[in-house]
Amino acid sequence: METASLSGKTAFITGATSGLGKITACELANAGANVTATARSTAKGQSLVDFYKEKYPQGKGSITILPCDLSSLTEVRNACLQFAGTCEKLDILINNAGVWNFHFKESKDKIEEIFAVNFLASVLITQLLLDKVTASPEGKIIFTASGLHQGEINFDDPEFRKEFTGFKAYRQSKLALILFTRLLAEKLKDTRTGVYSQHPGMVKTGLGQDAGWLSRQIFNLMGTSPENGSKTLTFLAKTPNEALISGEYYYKCKVKEATRESNDMSAAQKLLSLAHRYLMPWLKENEWNLN
Repeated sequence: METASLSGKTAFITGATSGLGKITACELANAGANVTATARSTAKGQSLVDFYKEKYPQGKGSITILPCDLSSLTEVRNACLQFAGTCEKLDILINNAGVWNFHFKESKDKIEEIFAVNFLASVLITQLLLDKVTASPEGKIIFTASGLHQGEINFDDPEFRKEFTGFKAYRQSKLALILFTRLLAEKLKDTRTGVYSQHPGMVKTGLGQDAGWLSRQIFNLMGTSPENGSKTLTFLAKTPNEALISGEYYYKCKVKEATRESNDMSAAQKLLSLAHRYLMPWLKENEWNLN
């Protein structure tokens, strides 16, 4: 596998306090990157730092914790602006965090939580840090999607308030990320920035902890380890953009064919407009340049 040197590079990752994100953050830091990881609580953040120091004693890079609850778009905005003030460029942006509720739950902003955390927070982070990524000569943006991205975007009721099911809300959020990946790659085609989505497979993580006993058992029995689940994410982070295809969906370190709906660019543009309407309270006029 062709890999780029990560020595001295800057990375920003969400969802790094557990599961595949935790391993990815540590692998990047181990390879020399200076990683900033968001954490919902001080305890979770410290646990990640302690894990890195214990398991990677020869690590060449560092992990810094940035407090941020992704269910609050105000916290997301504040964290991004705080981070942006500390660096001139961002080499690797990884939107990895995700939730999967099996009962309707609102975020701190009174938005259905799966839609808010999995999709809207990722779009807001990407927009607020985009200038830093494009300032890097080898910038890349990676989204953790899922093999569960079938169906279409429910534009009439994107929060599934009329009839909520956790599965529909989750798979829609992952479809939305793939569509956003493709659209963003097209908008950045004249830059040196690469944009990718990836499917980690079924991984033994805290995802789906709100599910019933049977669903949790299926995750535990059939899920792969976080170490295996992180391989594609780490591959995309370490591989030079010239060896990857911007806008594509990756699985097991290779481009994977996705659904017809995930290639619908008119739906992607409509989705972007929807995201903009939701995010307007957390953006200044000159901070939105994706249209």
